[in-house]
Amino acid sequence: MKRALLIATLLITIQSVKAQTGTTNSTGFKAKETDAQQKILDKGKNYDVNFDIANHEAFFLEGEDSLFRYIYSRIIVSKEAADANLVSNAMIGFQVNFDGKLKEVYSISKVGFGIDEQLIKELSAVNFVPATQGSIPYRSEVVLEIPIKASYLFNIAAKKQ
Repeated sequence: MKRALLIATLLITIQSVKAQTGTTNSTGFKAKETDAQQKILDKGKNYDVNFDIANHEAFFLEGEDSLFRYIYSRIIVSKEAADANLVSNAMIGFQVNFDGKLKEVYSISKVGFGIDEQLIKELSAVNFVPATQGSIPYRSEVVLEIPIKASYLFNIAAKKQ
């Protein structure tokens, strides 16, 4: 009797472990979903010990520093802005859709000298990881504060040429 009970418990445990691992179906959807989740987990693993794949805000997968480097490398600062020694923070708001594409990118606090329009243009081409609640992606609003130091950005552009 004890032996039968032990075998039954062992079989139930094995079945529950198989159910939790989630075998892939013929379409491979589970494998693709798991790969994307693993990339997100790997990104958050060393960043925040409380990182939760099921619930998170929208974010740029390579990190905020990489996003700023991408933006700074593409905007062109005028000589007038550099001569005026423009130092400011541009606040850009946008929605991140379910698929990670940005929608309704707009400037909250304007910097001037055409920099705002360039920031909006460059951010519109970027994809984010959408926010999730219980592993379900949802549309979210993001406000990004981008520090602008015109003389520094002007010098970077001059070195490229």
